[in-house]
Amino acid sequence: MKKLLLTAAFLTVLPMLCPLLAFPGQALLAEKQTARSAPTAPEDRTVVEAPLYTRQVPSKEKSYDESVTVRLYTGGTIRELSLRNYLIGVVAAEMPASFPEEALKAQAIAARTYTLYKLRLYEDPSQAESHHGAQLCDDPAHCAAFTDLAVTAASLWGESKETYSERVSNAVCETDGMLLAYDNAPIAAVFCAASGKMTESAKDVWGADIPYLVPVDSPGGEDCAKYYGEKRITRSDFCAAFLKEYPSAVFSENDDEWFRSVHRTESGSIRTITVGGVEITGTALRSLLGLNSANFTLRREGDELVFSTEGYGHGVGMSQYGARCLALSGQSCDEILSHYYPGTVLQKKNPDA
Repeated sequence: MKKLLLTAAFLTVLPMLCPLLAFPGQALLAEKQTARSAPTAPEDRTVVEAPLYTRQVPSKEKSYDESVTVRLYTGGTIRELSLRNYLIGVVAAEMPASFPEEALKAQAIAARTYTLYKLRLYEDPSQAESHHGAQLCDDPAHCAAFTDLAVTAASLWGESKETYSERVSNAVCETDGMLLAYDNAPIAAVFCAASGKMTESAKDVWGADIPYLVPVDSPGGEDCAKYYGEKRITRSDFCAAFLKEYPSAVFSENDDEWFRSVHRTESGSIRTITVGGVEITGTALRSLLGLNSANFTLRREGDELVFSTEGYGHGVGMSQYGARCLALSGQSCDEILSHYYPGTVLQKKNPDA
């Protein structure tokens, strides 16, 4: 019963806490300075590394993705889209289109799964208000990033717009109706840009023990341009920012006493830390300071506090750069997904169901 209650609580609070997708691209937590609320430009996300798709012959089979419609709140209005067109916009916004084919397909399946999970969650009419009456929004901190390629393809990819648009479209079409399930229901298939050497557990990051969101080895994160990050802040600015959120904190003249009792997760991120006598989570401090991740170390340089981070995003679920690395090593999309979401089952939806 306790496990069921924890799971129910997680399903209730997850939409408020997390994307990847930041991307996600990738990152699904609301971030103050590193939010990925718009499609990622090619300068640090496009890697010419994978063979181009050849044009696919359209399938004569019925399409599940075309049989489902979603209502998306975007640009201040509600748009009705087929699930296929929505997912094309999500994959384009969340993962570099130059990533290997199997990584793009893994992203498409994860995005479809998370979308269906969200649609089930928002069948409750009381939840619709957060989307102004729509089922989904384009805020990656709440649902997933989305871009309309009919408008943005040229700005994203320039002369390669047709090639990359086709790669994204094919990744969605070739996985039509495919989703990850646990207990025969779509999972919360969260993802991030680049985890550390291991992914994080949902329990450590969000407080709920979810059997398919547990730490697993994750290679290739260092290839992300933002894998190693640094945040500098003066002592006075740090105190002001922290006291605004936690007014009971006390900061002495000796800053060696400010940070105490650091506890890390199995994957290396800060689980809890005592700051000015107040115990908070590493995720909370990450959000407060706009850090790239909760896996950080601290040093002092003169009047500045320097936070050095490893990884980009919350670290839970599929690491997009990890998916890229596994795809380049020859793993298929289903192998990538089973690695990052252990214990789940890959299913294919019937358009007539």
